[in-house]
Amino acid sequence: MSESDAPCDPSPAPSDLLADLTDDQRAAVTHGEGPLLILAGAGSGKTRVITRRVAHLLRSGVRPSNILAITFTNKAAGEMKNRVEKLVPGNRVWVSTFHSLGARLLRQYADRLGFDRNFTIYDMDDRTKLVKDALEASGIDNVKFSPERIGGAISKAKNQLVTPPQYERTATDFFAQVTAKVYHGYERRLRAANAMDFDDLLYLPAMALRTNADLRAELDARFKYVLIDEYQDTNSAQYQMVKQLCLDYPNLCVVGDPDQSIYKWRSADIRNILDFEKDFPNTRVITLSQNYRSTKSIIHAANVLIDHNKQRKKKELVTDNPQGAPVNVVTFDNGLDEAEGVVVRIKEAVKAGKFKYRDHAIFMRINALTRSLESAFVKHGVPFQIVKGLAFFERKENRDVLAYLRLLANPRDSVSFLRIVNEPGRGIGKVSLDRLQAFAADREIGLLEAAGQVARITEIKGKATTGLRDFHRMITDLRTKLDLPPHDLIRAVLEKSGYAAMLRESGEEEDADRLANVEELVTAAKQFHDEDNTRTITDFLEQITLASDVDGWDEQADHVSVMTLHASKGLEFPVVYVLAVEEGLLPHERSLANDEEIEEERRLCFVGMTRAMKELYLCHARLREFRGQLNYCIPSSFLQELPRDVQFHDPSMSRNYARSAADEWRAKVGPAAKDWADTGARPFLPPKKPNPDLKPTIPDAPETGLAVGVLVQHEEYGLGSVADVSGFGALRKVKIRFPGHGEKTFLADKVRLKIVGRKKKAE
Repeated sequence: MSESDAPCDPSPAPSDLLADLTDDQRAAVTHGEGPLLILAGAGSGKTRVITRRVAHLLRSGVRPSNILAITFTNKAAGEMKNRVEKLVPGNRVWVSTFHSLGARLLRQYADRLGFDRNFTIYDMDDRTKLVKDALEASGIDNVKFSPERIGGAISKAKNQLVTPPQYERTATDFFAQVTAKVYHGYERRLRAANAMDFDDLLYLPAMALRTNADLRAELDARFKYVLIDEYQDTNSAQYQMVKQLCLDYPNLCVVGDPDQSIYKWRSADIRNILDFEKDFPNTRVITLSQNYRSTKSIIHAANVLIDHNKQRKKKELVTDNPQGAPVNVVTFDNGLDEAEGVVVRIKEAVKAGKFKYRDHAIFMRINALTRSLESAFVKHGVPFQIVKGLAFFERKENRDVLAYLRLLANPRDSVSFLRIVNEPGRGIGKVSLDRLQAFAADREIGLLEAAGQVARITEIKGKATTGLRDFHRMITDLRTKLDLPPHDLIRAVLEKSGYAAMLRESGEEEDADRLANVEELVTAAKQFHDEDNTRTITDFLEQITLASDVDGWDEQADHVSVMTLHASKGLEFPVVYVLAVEEGLLPHERSLANDEEIEEERRLCFVGMTRAMKELYLCHARLREFRGQLNYCIPSSFLQELPRDVQFHDPSMSRNYARSAADEWRAKVGPAAKDWADTGARPFLPPKKPNPDLKPTIPDAPETGLAVGVLVQHEEYGLGSVADVSGFGALRKVKIRFPGHGEKTFLADKVRLKIVGRKKKAE
């Protein structure tokens, strides 16, 4: 379910634009000129404020063409458009994602920027293929330096606006030097294919706005009022785009929450929102702390957790909602029991008429944890949807058809050419394709153009010559039909290419399913065109390529939604389960030695918790089979940071033992609400015995000699004293107190320390 707004009534008529807003919301909506920072807490009605502000600007006489509203997902942009349309029918305000904005600017101003407007947008798989080609051309071992790792480094560089020459100048270690070499080759291949990767859609417009004064001034004058949602998730490229668009007309309104900044791994920079007042002088700051979504119990637990973070603008969510059920921390014997117990509880809640399946969501830190859940859902007949992007468009047959369409739109697209030149088979072998590529490279032409000149390539003979010539002729003929509606063009591709005939004549059941999938692709294209009959095949391809995980989610269907914590942002559900709240998973093991990354993991947990409206369950297991091993698990340190009124449960305990454990817990942390064991409720299944064939592994901690009171020397922080040692194996952590630097936490088997003695006891 999408972000809530309260009061929950239909969008008001224009005359009632401000009637149902709080004082703070009204102040944000009616703010005049100058920069505005809206610190919008979780569930505080930020979407309502943004859309009402757009409507208010329009009612105040601002032209629609002078307003630009930007958000982060297609789904959010679509919702914003619909809301504004209800408030001001017939408006033509530009509402977009950052990437869609970048793509539109690059196409619109292609001639001035030196690009071909018919460029293809390459996805992650396409990027990896090009990086691999650049690695091989450089003679570099792509086992030691994987295309994925190099591609990630190039992506990070682009998001930080680092050009290939700049990257090369600052490359100090061997990996960076290899990446610099590949970066140059990768960029040449992109431009030769007339292609852009995802990062180019931000990187190139940001660079253009920073270096092309005329273009910058023209767009600044065009977009006199700019509104940015989820500003805490912007990176350097997005920040630069926003800054350059608001120099002459600094009417910039940004909405965000530092406590929900969770995309550092995508180069998001929390400092963009923390330093907003410094970057844009005379900023007005309005805080929306009233939460309309969650119960008091959930809000209190989330507030207490996030208050442990230092990188934030301090605020406390408040709500007028009922107290509600306590937040529950549930311990299971193992991961299978966790999946089984949660699925059965959901099924029983629906059977009792308390909730529907679509009222439930299950979150986890990583997608790899869904396997056990899928088995439990199938076993108990519970409908579910795992939100992992637009998996339909990622099926092989659909990717093949989309590659045909991309080559039609951009005949220089080498990746698409190589994917489909033998789909269906045309007798063109690898050796012939290698010779075709060499011919094209020597003449600096595309592979399709080279195929049209195959008669000049004497090394290619027989079937391969005929196949390449026929393929070129077919694509050339289909390119005359580019003006057809997208669905009609797809039908033409399926028939003329022989792809549909190949599937029809196969006789294999699997190919019958594949044929049904490509026919469904035609339906998807028709629905896309019916929404707006001016949309072209380029628009259709762009929408698919730029889709996010949540864009493929059907929120109306009655099923349990399963997704990562990252995908959950901006959504809400009456009942939320967060699984595997364990050290090494949440927080993730990569973050354990870095305080800033631990804070981001805590923000991620906070985001998951604040999606819940009525009930929240934080689950963990003693044993979990993961990466082929059954390991003992440590409960997440975040669980220790929760308030005292959180209830802890262990369905594997006997009723008497449950009471004893609850009493012990109360003695340690103070009064708590009644335990489930006291009420006689048994909300989770008792566990089955762990698989005897799997033996839990606890890696032995090395004899480091680290213990509380030991003095150590660190190469950066100098002399320090060990304050705490916890965990075991790869997750063993050591906390060290350094004079002048405070306490720092490290993974024991990663940090380089020299033991210099033991702190003397005071006499």
